[in-house]
Amino acid sequence: MEAELKRARHDLRGRLNALKLCVSALEVLDNPAEVLEFLEMIDEAADKTAEALDALEALQDKAAAAAHSR
Repeated sequence: MEAELKRARHDLRGRLNALKLCVSALEVLDNPAEVLEFLEMIDEAADKTAEALDALEALQDKAAAAAHSR
């Protein structure tokens, strides 16, 4: 279970980093087409971040339930 939690936390950090990188790129872009492309990537990264957070919460709930049943 601990390995699954570590992986889920790692995945969440990766998704957040992707968001940060895309936002940073917006600061230097001046081509509207590129800006639109990065905005779409931010939207996708935000969705994936939410999914990663949901997965982490589910694993934490599962771990808590297992600890209570012992």
